Amino acid sequence: MSLGLKFFIALFLVMFVGLAAFTYINVRNESFDLLEQVELAALRTTDLIKESIHYSMLINRKEDIQQIFKNFSQMPGFEVVRIYDKNGKVIFTTRPEEVSTKVGITSEACQVCHRYPEPLKALASKERHRIITAPDGHRILALINPIENEPACYGAGCHLHPAKKFILGVLDVQMSLAKVDADIARSRRQTIWASVILVVSVLSVTGLLIWILIRAPVRKLTEGTRAIAQGNLDYTIPIDRRDEIGELANSFNSMTSELKKAREDLERIQAHLIQVEKMVSLGKLCATVAHELNNPLGGILTYARLTQKKLSTPNLTKEQLSSIQEDLSIVADETTRCGNIVKNLLLFSKRQIGEFTVVDLHVILDRCIQLVEHHLKLNNIHLVKVYQKGKADVICDKDQIQQAFLAILDNAVAAMPGGGTLTIKTAYHPDNKKVKIQIKDTGAGISPVDLPHIFEPFYTTKKEGKGVGLGLSVCYGIIERHNGKIDVESTVGEGSTFIIELPLHSGVDEKERLLSKGSKISKMEQNKR
Repeated sequence: MSLGLKFFIALFLVMFVGLAAFTYINVRNESFDLLEQVELAALRTTDLIKESIHYSMLINRKEDIQQIFKNFSQMPGFEVVRIYDKNGKVIFTTRPEEVSTKVGITSEACQVCHRYPEPLKALASKERHRIITAPDGHRILALINPIENEPACYGAGCHLHPAKKFILGVLDVQMSLAKVDADIARSRRQTIWASVILVVSVLSVTGLLIWILIRAPVRKLTEGTRAIAQGNLDYTIPIDRRDEIGELANSFNSMTSELKKAREDLERIQAHLIQVEKMVSLGKLCATVAHELNNPLGGILTYARLTQKKLSTPNLTKEQLSSIQEDLSIVADETTRCGNIVKNLLLFSKRQIGEFTVVDLHVILDRCIQLVEHHLKLNNIHLVKVYQKGKADVICDKDQIQQAFLAILDNAVAAMPGGGTLTIKTAYHPDNKKVKIQIKDTGAGISPVDLPHIFEPFYTTKKEGKGVGLGLSVCYGIIERHNGKIDVESTVGEGSTFIIELPLHSGVDEKERLLSKGSKISKMEQNKR
């Protein structure tokens, strides 16, 4: 949910609740005010009726009173007008059928005064009216106006009302509230519609302003941050405003420009450092190769000159010829050593991944054991194989994996010149996605000082002339390019254990991923060169 939409919804809820409360209170107050005015007007009407019939009642002109009532019955808004005597008998009414009828003291009209044990002698204005419902459902305002005994009444000779009689009768007037209710309903509808129109108008204008002033620029800012996150430092936020958002956009554009400049500077520095690192590495490599080749080449040169000198002597004896053969054997050995150094350098520089196939790792291990079997016999080494049941299928370049295992087995054999036990163990990882290979020897072990460096190029713990320190480095590169891991545990005097983990075959996706990784590594090596 966007910021603009949240603000719009919050504004809508505030306006809806506020205007709903305002509309309710306004309609309610208008209804009360209008009803109060109607009640006041009705009360004045009852007073007017009393005054209109007062004289006729004094002179006992009933026909005049009946005529007045007849006139009221024809006026709109009047439901009924009637007069009860002190006993509840209807003596005058706008409905002829009600004449001489009598209502009980428990009737609605009588309960206004007789709801207490002692009847009321006077009524407050608010107690005189009541609202009842007609059979057809419309409301009726009914008012009770007592007819009090006045001196003019009990003082007249024609009247029989004693002075102690306080109330002579009751005037009951009922007026229809249908028109009033219609006016209230119309006022309610108008107020509601006015509120709805106000809400829609305000929200429309506010929504447009939110879209123009907030949502559109915020979207541009968001697009800018996404572009920067994706590495596009040439992106500029197109906002030209003189407010906080415009200032934020300008600051963002300035930051992007500075970031681009900093990245360019960093790339130049990085390129320079890479070049320096290449030169340093090349220098180290050249020095190491020169040192590794200088020793055998010096020996070759020495023995070659010595042989040349010996061959210049005429009539060589058998002892001299035997000495020359020994010297030439040393030259051959040293030449072979130079060749091994160059061959291992070529293997170390090789980064291409060959053809991948699904191969059972146990088959590769058995092939490696076959190749070193004669070395095991010559060095009195006992072989122990502990394979996990079933196949251990992996997607790999079998030649390179075989080369890696052979390098580790060769180191194990070299570590046990006086004999020992070589254990090769395989086991599946608990998640059944990897296979673990352990190659353990009972040789001399590796010292803690040498252990962190055994996978570094040209680092060797073998005696001078016995190794060039590239075998394990090549092994490490092969395992890493196959998305695996290699580690070593060693204790001096007890032996070493090389632990290798390779992913098991799980489908064609694994092959595609390894090929893609091999391609990336090749490109990186080409860039470094």
